Parts: sequence; C-alpha cells; structure tokens
Amino acid sequence: MKKGQKHFLLYAATLMGIVIAVSQIFFSSIFVTKCFPGRIMSIVCVWMVTCASYYWMMKTVTEKPKAFSRIFMLQTTIKLLLYMTCIMIYLLLYKQHGVTFTIHFLVIYLVFAVFEVISILKLIQ
Repeated sequence: MKKGQKHFLLYAATLMGIVIAVSQIFFSSIFVTKCFPGRIMSIVCVWMVTCASYYWMMKTVTEKPKAFSRIFMLQTTIKLLLYMTCIMIYLLLYKQHGVTFTIHFLVIYLVFAVFEVISILKLIQ
C-alpha cells in the first residue's frame, strides 16, 4: 500500500468516525426519529465505496493518466447507480423511515463526495 493510500484511508476513517458521532448526536437530540435501521450501515457503505473509488482513481492516474476523465465519469455513474439501488432497496424494506433515510443518505453522500474530490484534486496536482 502506497503512502498516499495510507493517508487517505486514515483521513477517511477519521471522517467516518466524525460523521457517525455527529449523526448520533443529531438523531438522538434533534430529530424525531431517534434511530432507524440502516443509519450506520449507510455511512459504512458510502465510506467503502469512497475508499474503493479512490483506490481505482489512484491506480488510473499512475498507470493511464490520459484516461482520467473517462474513468472519473464512469466511476461517478457507477457510484450514483449503486447508491440509487441502495436507497430503492431500503425504501422497499422500510417505507416508514424512507424520508429520514434518504435525507441522511444525501448528507452522507455530499460529505464523502466533497472529501473524495478534494483528495483526488491533491492526487492529480
């Protein structure tokens, strides 16, 4: 494992811990729905996909730098389809928590997307 990958995984794990803690605080004190199935699982899922996609981008940048744009767009499409599938399955299983889960998933996705873009920009510069 390269040094950049180790730093990314360390930062990603730290970010995941912070997101879980903030999520716990918000859902235990502010929101009406204190706990719903899949809250922690959604954070871990987005974290795993983010780490895998970063690894894929790091490999692409080092092996085929000219293919960066194409792979980045392909990767973004695959991730969005995967996330949409996860949300649809959750909505089919737990209709009563659908809105809460979707909003939670959107916030988690945005946090990790910003983190991933910042990391990829550091990688390609």
